[in-house]
Amino acid sequence: MALIAPFLKSVQSQNISAVNEALNEIYLENEDFESLRASIQDYDSFESLELAQELENHKLLECRRISSLLYRKGKKYQKSIEISKKDDLHKDAMETVAESNDPALAEDLLRHIMNMKDKELLAAMLYTCYELVKPDVVLEVAWRQGLQEYVMPYFIQFVKDLSSRVETVQKSTEDIKKKDDKKQEEEMNKPLDMGMELMFPGMMNAGMN
Repeated sequence: MALIAPFLKSVQSQNISAVNEALNEIYLENEDFESLRASIQDYDSFESLELAQELENHKLLECRRISSLLYRKGKKYQKSIEISKKDDLHKDAMETVAESNDPALAEDLLRHIMNMKDKELLAAMLYTCYELVKPDVVLEVAWRQGLQEYVMPYFIQFVKDLSSRVETVQKSTEDIKKKDDKKQEEEMNKPLDMGMELMFPGMMNAGMN
């Protein structure tokens, strides 16, 4: 099969499942993990979950990482995170959480990392999943683990963003009020005879005659 690899590569752009699966098998046999990773990211026509299950308990770390990636691409985020956590690949797990956009998964991984008391990982988690973690959860877990000082950068950024949102809302409210006031003032300053003409059509013209 390796002899036809150049031909398979030349036609892979057609995203045919048989071609993709053949190339993926070749890359796996040759332990060419970079090519395998690129192949599964660029071409999705193959049995991805089947390959993920095959690689999930593989003896090689890179194969397990690819399994985690396949589960992520298949939106099996919880499974992907579990594999990454087992191999202490927390950066991969954070990226999966961020892609999932799921606050529950973010909280679960945050608590896991807090229990490890790894300050660098904690900082990375709060940065990568900033939009997903809840401030009350961060404060609670940090207090339980004695890590309050290490979550201060997160809270400084959170307060800054909150203040910006409040200012934006206030400005929007003020702009709406100004428009309403201006409109009301214009209505009040309309010439009186225009109002009379509308109320008593023809009367104004008769008076002028």
